Amino acid sequence: MPEGSQEAMNSTLARLLRAITEVDSSTIEECCTSEVKLHVPGARDVDLTRRSQGSEALTVWAQTVHDLCGMTQFAMDRYFENGCETMSVGMIDIERLPRRFSSPCAVHVRFEGSRIASFQLLLDTYALERFRGGMD
Repeated sequence: MPEGSQEAMNSTLARLLRAITEVDSSTIEECCTSEVKLHVPGARDVDLTRRSQGSEALTVWAQTVHDLCGMTQFAMDRYFENGCETMSVGMIDIERLPRRFSSPCAVHVRFEGSRIASFQLLLDTYALERFRGGMD
């Protein structure tokens, strides 16, 4: 693997997380392969429990979380690289005033070339379910 490519992968992951926060479909498409495999478990209300694929599905998920739960923010503080894979750990915050959901999270991605081909998000799905249920 060429020197500096780990930094580029970390930068692409950070860029993707910002695009998810902003529900920016064009940046999501730039960062991911067209058939990116997704695994984002979560609350039944926001339909995050199924495996899916495609950058459009990732955009739909980001929009659904935004619409049903609130503004999403990622604060990743550690990156662990292993060849074409990167694991990032930190916090996810979802704010819908006056409430805020906060959970430790991990994001695991696998790259093909310079684009993300697999995206997995792990977080406290039980707490997210309670947070979402408390809004109604």
